[in-house]
Amino acid sequence: TAYYYDIIPPPLRKERGGEPGNGGYQPMKFTCEKALLQSAISISSRAVSPKSSITALEGILVNATDELRLTGYNLSTGIRTIVPADVTEPGTLVLSAHLFGDIIRRLADDVVSVSTENNMVNIKCGMSEFNIMGSDPEDFPDLPLVEYEHTVELPRNVLRSMITQTLFAVSTNESRPIHTGSLFEVSEDKTLTVVSVDGYRLALRRETVEKITGKPNFSFVVPAAALSEVEKICGESED
Repeated sequence: TAYYYDIIPPPLRKERGGEPGNGGYQPMKFTCEKALLQSAISISSRAVSPKSSITALEGILVNATDELRLTGYNLSTGIRTIVPADVTEPGTLVLSAHLFGDIIRRLADDVVSVSTENNMVNIKCGMSEFNIMGSDPEDFPDLPLVEYEHTVELPRNVLRSMITQTLFAVSTNESRPIHTGSLFEVSEDKTLTVVSVDGYRLALRRETVEKITGKPNFSFVVPAAALSEVEKICGESED
């Protein structure tokens, strides 16, 4: 089963946290494997604010369309996890990250059924059933709109290794913001180079990538906070 993650830095352009036109409470019903849902909640929760003046930021935006999207956002970093699910009624709602995660973690290893009516959420799995309250998705802050012009593909364990071996040299000095992230540079010969520098140390790692779409050569800088989350998510899988 494939997972899809978006690690989203502070916004340049914005979009509503849910899908366009999904404002307010909408009936929602879907089923999903417990293991997939638990993993998605765990990953998205990395970007959830433990305490915030905006209550919705303490929750996960659950959006069900033809797939299930779980989004955590702390106004600095956003993580959107996409997992397969059987959606019978599309909808969107914000659920407490701690409560939702705790409930799903305690369920049996079976198919989880989630249905909503207004802000009430019913969760069923095997012999267990829970009813909790959600909150209005309109209260969830806007997320940046990411336009995918260029892509590069490489094994997950390779990306994790490249981040691990360069992240330590990223600067923490905010007076030079460009040095607080790592430079990713893709060249025409399908080589990805990652460089970090803090004025005293320089770390460089170079690897051949599997696939490039868009321009044959491009570069971008990724903030250290986002890279740290990517490193944790990647794990040791070769997918």
